[in-house]
Amino acid sequence: MTPPVLRVFAIPGFARLLASEALFDIGAVARTAAQSWVMYDLTGSNLWVGLVSGMRSIPILILPIFAGAIADRFDRRKILAFVRTALAIVSIIQAILLALDIIEPWHMLALALAAGTVVSFAMPAFWAYLADLVPGRSLPRATAIVMMGENAGEMVAPVMVGWIIATAGADWAYGIVAAIYLLGAIFILRAPKGRYAVSDDESDDKPAYYESVKQGIAYARKNPILPWLFIMNASVNIFGVAVFPLMPEYATKILDVGPVGFGVMSAALGIGLATGSIIVAVFGLPRRLIWTIIIVSFVWDFCMIGFGFSRIYPLTLALLFLMGIAGMIWMNAIINLFQREARGPMRGRVMSLFTIGMGLFPLGWTFGGTLSALIGNELTLIISALGGTPLVLLAMLLAPGLRRS
Repeated sequence: MTPPVLRVFAIPGFARLLASEALFDIGAVARTAAQSWVMYDLTGSNLWVGLVSGMRSIPILILPIFAGAIADRFDRRKILAFVRTALAIVSIIQAILLALDIIEPWHMLALALAAGTVVSFAMPAFWAYLADLVPGRSLPRATAIVMMGENAGEMVAPVMVGWIIATAGADWAYGIVAAIYLLGAIFILRAPKGRYAVSDDESDDKPAYYESVKQGIAYARKNPILPWLFIMNASVNIFGVAVFPLMPEYATKILDVGPVGFGVMSAALGIGLATGSIIVAVFGLPRRLIWTIIIVSFVWDFCMIGFGFSRIYPLTLALLFLMGIAGMIWMNAIINLFQREARGPMRGRVMSLFTIGMGLFPLGWTFGGTLSALIGNELTLIISALGGTPLVLLAMLLAPGLRRS
């Protein structure tokens, strides 16, 4: 008998969607790693590393609600292909600036803002399209498998980028990233339309964009769980991820492992993320997800504080690996809670709330980089740990429906 985790691959179009998303994440993680390294090389400042990542959050604070309405009106595959193509263009521009040796910090900030604008249209369309393709009973496992595909980026991209930067330069890294994005666009265009797919053409029975946005907001406000899910997701992504902008400094000045060692550190986190995805794909998630979220949140916080005080490279890698496992289980649980509350024609707009919360993740880089410049790395990570999980506990206490989730 075929295991349930393998039956998902029999769903038409799922394999192509998985391939496209894996390539997209390889490109995204490689871009982020290269961006952090280039900005630190230009400025020598954790603050600038945090700022360039935070620039991506600006459009994601505003645009996903509109992007969700667009995802509910047009062919979601073409939206996803457009996003991948536009990010390839941004990466090519960065490669050219680096190759000509005219790159400046403001170039990095402007291009990060452009990338954030494009990415804000990706996640509502993607998660809505996944629910279009996959029946509800298979959705948790399909989500975990997709996250495994995305984790390929977490494992492969940092090591790839570290090696390419060390041997050929950052301009080549960005050029390869552009090619990866374009290949992902080809895969997604070859996937079928989903059950709730719509045409590219406007029709008389479609509400105006403004009305579509209003409908999505009203739906979320009336739902007893969605506002609290948004608060949990947003707070963790702003206050609970300060470790990321500190990794280049730990690699270069504290652990002295250089760009390749920096890539291995990021890969250790990626391997942990992949392991967490495998656990969810094979064993599934419990019906009551909130306690799972609380447990893995504590694991993340404990390991993040340990990372801050570690001066032993293998121990640092082990802590990052455990953070990856906890982070991926947390991610799958949050996504599934959002998907439970989404309904067919509203999926794009509901998942836009998830997108906004996740889109605040770069702002967490800014928070971490700024705070570390003011008070030091170790204390920053302690405050980061205190800023995420307690808000999850507060949401659980104040929302009876969430306690039953």
